[in-house]
Amino acid sequence: MRRWAKQDRGDKVRSSRDYQTLHERQGVAIKLDKRHPSKLTFCSAIKERGNVPFTGAGAYMASDTPANLKFTLTGPGGATKETAFTSEKCWHRVGLAVPCEQTGTALLTIDVPARVRVLHIWGLDCGALQLPEMVVARNGGTERELNSTQAPECLYLPQERAIDMDPVPTEWQGAAISDKPGQSIVLKKCAYCQRLLPIDPKRPSALAFHKHNAKKTGHQNECRSCKKWRINNEFNPKRTTDQFHESSVISRERKIFLREPKILERIKDRNGAGLKSIVWEKFGRRCFRCRKKIALDEVQLDHTRPFAYLWPIDEYSTCLCADCNGFKRERFPVDVYTERELKRLSAITGLAYTELVKKEVNQRELKRILRNIVEFAKEWDPRTFNAIARKVKELLPKIDLFKALRKADEAVFEEVIANLQERPESVEVASAVTSARK
Repeated sequence: MRRWAKQDRGDKVRSSRDYQTLHERQGVAIKLDKRHPSKLTFCSAIKERGNVPFTGAGAYMASDTPANLKFTLTGPGGATKETAFTSEKCWHRVGLAVPCEQTGTALLTIDVPARVRVLHIWGLDCGALQLPEMVVARNGGTERELNSTQAPECLYLPQERAIDMDPVPTEWQGAAISDKPGQSIVLKKCAYCQRLLPIDPKRPSALAFHKHNAKKTGHQNECRSCKKWRINNEFNPKRTTDQFHESSVISRERKIFLREPKILERIKDRNGAGLKSIVWEKFGRRCFRCRKKIALDEVQLDHTRPFAYLWPIDEYSTCLCADCNGFKRERFPVDVYTERELKRLSAITGLAYTELVKKEVNQRELKRILRNIVEFAKEWDPRTFNAIARKVKELLPKIDLFKALRKADEAVFEEVIANLQERPESVEVASAVTSARK
């Protein structure tokens, strides 16, 4: 039996250390006058240049009521960039970088609308960017990369305290830092950059780390940025052709199983236009998440309810730009959007709010699999069977497609297992094989 050698990511990280230990901290609470909008201005002295020509600022924020805030950064050289984001009771992240090759004073302004009484802040930091050399070498230090998701962790700022900038009181318009502790936040250390960065145990992947169901905290050892630039970019070039092709194989077979080509054809026949055009117009020709105007050829249709959990493409799809689609990936809407955004998404798509907040496998398609499990196991690439089995078990631990297949046809089960064992080794495959053999 042919075996591939297990590839070494070269990270040399011992996951048995403290990378799955949680640390709780208190944010700073800022009291606001809810009768009128507030403008909070902070400044930071940039005394040294970084290793890339940018100044950056980032923070994690929460508020007592949902509100759209504006985050504006002005570098020492006068370059300015702003972004709008939604704040609510749970923590959200925001970060920006502006071109800057000089020292001086950087200003950060947070515009808060009326009705917000308390704004909670953690990790508010600003400085000349000093990125890891591997990130710089792999062209991670570009303006587009640094601002693509407005993620503070990609700026590699220390973010060791709740607020590490100086307030400019004359701009605060009646607002004041409360003498009471702010909302608590949970931090975890990154195995690479060693920073303590936030996670939300109830909303995996929402903050500085991607989720990992096998880990104690439900999150990976590495922060998003180290995972992207210091592991994936190093590891992916070493992948075999077979490994590179794997995700496309799984996606193609899922699409066929979920009858997506027929769904798209029916929609076009019924409406006289393709689904992408329909969804683009429905969303006002804007990306739903960042709200920027996008051309039709820039639209990326998101399944809304995740494709990975057997939800096919349909007229409930969401219009996203490439960056926001990459940010959402295969997560459920409730893990990505705020309550206000979920209600807006429901109004636009016509999909009930109660459906948008659920996290479940498509039961109709799951029943199809279970009714014809032997036929599907024979037709699918074993990797597709394994990928679907993992997602089903993640949300429905009592349903094991491997055990169901074994019960239905022992010979086909053994063939699937043998094929999986010939693939490049991975934790997921090893786990599936071990579980199925019990």
